[in-house]
Amino acid sequence: MSKNASTAEGWDEEYRGGRWAFLRDLPESGRYGIIGMWLSLNHCMDNVLDIGCGEGLLYERLQPMGIKRYVGVDLAPAAFEFADVDPAVASLRAGDMHTFTPQEGETFSAIVFNEVLHFAEDPTAVIARYVPFLDENGVMAISMYSPKRLDSGANRLIARIWEATDRPDWEVLDDYRLTSDRKSVTWRLRLVKPVR
Repeated sequence: MSKNASTAEGWDEEYRGGRWAFLRDLPESGRYGIIGMWLSLNHCMDNVLDIGCGEGLLYERLQPMGIKRYVGVDLAPAAFEFADVDPAVASLRAGDMHTFTPQEGETFSAIVFNEVLHFAEDPTAVIARYVPFLDENGVMAISMYSPKRLDSGANRLIARIWEATDRPDWEVLDDYRLTSDRKSVTWRLRLVKPVR
């Protein structure tokens, strides 16, 4: 497996080359379904911020569920060329998760980190920097690919994020280990809410 890109230009090349097309495959749908139900059942479909949105697949999955407003942010603007979004509802913005800032006065009922925190310099710091962008009762949904090797760097990173969100300044609303037997892949998912 090739190493992931580290620059916007590299990600653009990967999207245009079709490397991420598999994300539309059926075995990837389970995690989108969990995230969608979390947001729906917690009444958080009003303003969703999707960090590392890629082609806007989360928007496509949430659209039939009645999402009212969606902002997707990704380092690779080329991914937006493949997006199928309604511009009356969705806004796609090029940006880096470490430095992105919403527009003046813009807050969100939910912020989603779907398969993106593996690329963060310090994922717990990234999560913390987005807390001020949440509405008063807003939630954060986190989804992370979890390799089979328990001592992998990715699993150590997940453990750090889970440990950080187990602290008293967070409320864990739900926690999943999702495995696609068809794809032989496992994800860890967590829904959290900052304690204010």
